[in-house]
Amino acid sequence: MLNIERIARRWGAAGLLAAAFAAVPAQASERWRAYTYNAVATVTAVKGLNALFEAVDKETEGALKVRLHLGGTLPITATNITQAVADNVVQMGDDAFFIGSVPVGGVVRLPMLFPQRAQFEKAWDAEAPFLRADYDRKGVVLLGRYIFPENVFWSRKKLTSLADIAGQKIRVVSPEQAEFIQRLGGIPVTLGTSEVAAGIDRGVIDGALTASSGYGYVWRDLLKYSYRLNVSFVDSLVLVNKEAWNKLAPAVRGKVQALVDAHTARMTAAMAAEDEELTKKLAAAGMVVTEPTAADLAEAEKRITPYWTEWGEKRPAAQDALRKARAAAGR
Repeated sequence: MLNIERIARRWGAAGLLAAAFAAVPAQASERWRAYTYNAVATVTAVKGLNALFEAVDKETEGALKVRLHLGGTLPITATNITQAVADNVVQMGDDAFFIGSVPVGGVVRLPMLFPQRAQFEKAWDAEAPFLRADYDRKGVVLLGRYIFPENVFWSRKKLTSLADIAGQKIRVVSPEQAEFIQRLGGIPVTLGTSEVAAGIDRGVIDGALTASSGYGYVWRDLLKYSYRLNVSFVDSLVLVNKEAWNKLAPAVRGKVQALVDAHTARMTAAMAAEDEELTKKLAAAGMVVTEPTAADLAEAEKRITPYWTEWGEKRPAAQDALRKARAAAGR
């Protein structure tokens, strides 16, 4: 083996050490693909994700670069994002349609169970260890989540009361939302976000559950009514393939996790702040915006309350998570 110090004295330390370090290749940057169900680049969620990935590139000094692909641009359905991450088809996923893959996530989506965002966040924190454990078994790491504001009813048909839901085809994002629509006499339809606009235009669906700062504003030209009954808040998960995650240096993982925490909190706050403003804009432009009456709220809760218990009874593995979430939120 060559003695670096002896050769350095002979040939000149500065030149030799530079050559020695040059002979050791710098760590190549990791290049990941990320996929989101969000199909529009201008919505706050996508802008937030792009800002996150730009920050990752900068803060890791190029050690990790992530390219975001919008919903519909890769052959991955909205309900298969978790599986695509587990299979390393994409290394990161933004998934709001994950409950079919990880049923315990339905705890916080139970309709009308956590009607205030503070309740939802407490329930989510109580549920999170169960959610993370299920994802770990799939070879996926749950890095964080952002929260959409109140998911309310939107339709191209008259929808100004609870009774108007009957017979309408409403797009949902989870089995729990579907159950609520059925109990109100409606017809639930699951569609990926990229499919909704065409679905409304062709009459495949009459409306959807979403937030104003989600897609209510984006789809405004296709919809005429907004009935402001909050079915639930919706969490969107930031996921990463476990094997790809573990390949990163610990320092890089630490930076990425800190950035995810900061940016998802920012995204949640930004959407909450703009939701009321966008709703007012829609009303000013002619959207029929209706707040539910106290009687409608009471009737809706009456119809769905038994389902909260039924849901847990049918999912024994999730009962502990449900119990802890309800206790944390005082529900």
